[in-house]
Amino acid sequence: MDVYQSKRLRYVPMGDVKHEEFFYSLMQEPGTLNFDTSLPAGFTMAQVDPAVKVMATRKLLSMYICLPDFPRDPMPIGALSLSKPEERHTQHGSTALSLVIMARYRNKGYGKEAIAWALDWAFDFARLHRVEIAYFGWNPGAGRLYSRVGFREEGVKREAIWFMGGWHDMHEMAILEDEWRGKWRAVANAETWAPEDGQSYSSEQIAEKMGSA
Repeated sequence: MDVYQSKRLRYVPMGDVKHEEFFYSLMQEPGTLNFDTSLPAGFTMAQVDPAVKVMATRKLLSMYICLPDFPRDPMPIGALSLSKPEERHTQHGSTALSLVIMARYRNKGYGKEAIAWALDWAFDFARLHRVEIAYFGWNPGAGRLYSRVGFREEGVKREAIWFMGGWHDMHEMAILEDEWRGKWRAVANAETWAPEDGQSYSSEQIAEKMGSA
């Protein structure tokens, strides 16, 4: 049982220095502006190491999304992260998911598969109850993607984002643990470690899969 693998993808911690050049390339992608609302002031190689360290300390999970079938090492094609609950708020069991895929690897189902893996991790390992995600008014395709794995729209922050000379809405979505286990895990069919029927493994089943029986 490999918890860092799904059907076609592998997940590598963002602290892996072998992928610093990829992280730099990823930050040059126009698509990063679909989730990063900070002022676009450029990004340099010198900023890569501090940025990765910040993500490692401030995020609950931060991983490169990789294609595994390469001669030596998995090849990163994107990144995902789950926010770390604030101090004294961990009891609410909530996190926010963000995801970016390099442009040439979009529309191949990788985003849906990576989201499914992240949801399995959030609910099966981190014992979370709710995962939130958001998209901006200029990126309706993201909303359609999130809907296909079970996220439901919960509200709209009207004209909350100033971008390229105008005000834009921010759409907020979320999925709950029982919604994921009850239907959407099987629909996503990402072939992670998790059982498709939404149930949890028994100690005996885990022992068998881990080779410790």
